[in-house]
Amino acid sequence: MTFQSLDGLVQGLHHITLVTSNQEVNRRFYTEVLGLRRVKLSVNQDDVFHRHLFYADEDATTGSAITFFEWPELPPGTAGLGSPHHLSYRVPSVDALPSWASWLRAAGVSVVGPLLRDGRVSLYLRDPDNVSIELTAANDQKLTESDVEELGRNLPGVTAVTSGMRLTTFDHASPVSSDPKLTARFFEKFVGLKDNFSLPAPDQGDATILAIGNAERPDFIRYLASERAREGYVGRGSVHHIAMAVEDDRDQLKIKRHLDDVGIGNSGIIDRFWFHSLYFRDPDGNLLEVATKGPGYTADESRETLGSRLVLPKWVEPRRTEIEAFLRKTDAGNPVSWPPVYPLTPKRPEALTQSN
Repeated sequence: MTFQSLDGLVQGLHHITLVTSNQEVNRRFYTEVLGLRRVKLSVNQDDVFHRHLFYADEDATTGSAITFFEWPELPPGTAGLGSPHHLSYRVPSVDALPSWASWLRAAGVSVVGPLLRDGRVSLYLRDPDNVSIELTAANDQKLTESDVEELGRNLPGVTAVTSGMRLTTFDHASPVSSDPKLTARFFEKFVGLKDNFSLPAPDQGDATILAIGNAERPDFIRYLASERAREGYVGRGSVHHIAMAVEDDRDQLKIKRHLDDVGIGNSGIIDRFWFHSLYFRDPDGNLLEVATKGPGYTADESRETLGSRLVLPKWVEPRRTEIEAFLRKTDAGNPVSWPPVYPLTPKRPEALTQSN
């Protein structure tokens, strides 16, 4: 059997989807605290009585969108095999990290860092649902450990998220692997991505970081790998799936045909209206998606009005009255508490076993 090369089809991350317990608390945190823009308010197309919330930069750039299914009835999730560990956003520079630390702490958010990582400096926090988020910037200044510690001691007074602090696109997502060699082979053979390097994990001695990516973005997926990794559970505060971007339907179809040819189960191509989706799982059960860059979030709203109203794909629109009544009922039984009591961010934020 002869296979067409998949190299270069996947361009990076498209979006990352998680689970939240309360849409209004979620909205306020990601817009008012993290400074993102809600670019779409819709419903889960596979579970239409639950919301799907989208946040991104001002232009809804591919690779900037974090999305949430609102499932208040789920128990809290646990990171592990099949339930990714954390996600990481880029900030414009290392100098933005002390400003973020100051801003977040003033908002009551538990923060750890800045910390020196491999070639980067990072700050870690938890959202109201206990999602683990890293804010990171390239260590272009070649800062040492003592330099970074000094950054953390000298925090400026910050009263708003400024342009110099804005979150840009994702830096990476971090699922969990029990077998890095198997994971690397899976991505190379079936997705066209490479195992670009491995490093000791910064916060757990028996784990490694497996960097998966392409020539331009060598580590947009950074697996935390350990033979001792435990099964995770996707619940409130979990990463539900990680979506990778391809240019168009043609490139997506090449990956689907390859998965079919080798017998890897997948969803088939699904029209999500704003993009087309193809879902499958890695060897450890992490749910992955390959999504097209278009049509885009402005297919049914202008750039200026993105995220301002509940929008439904045309095949869901006939159920609007029923859906809106159900969502009102959900809201009535799911009160908003703001500001929230934020979860504590562990001192070893990238450890697979989270404890302080």
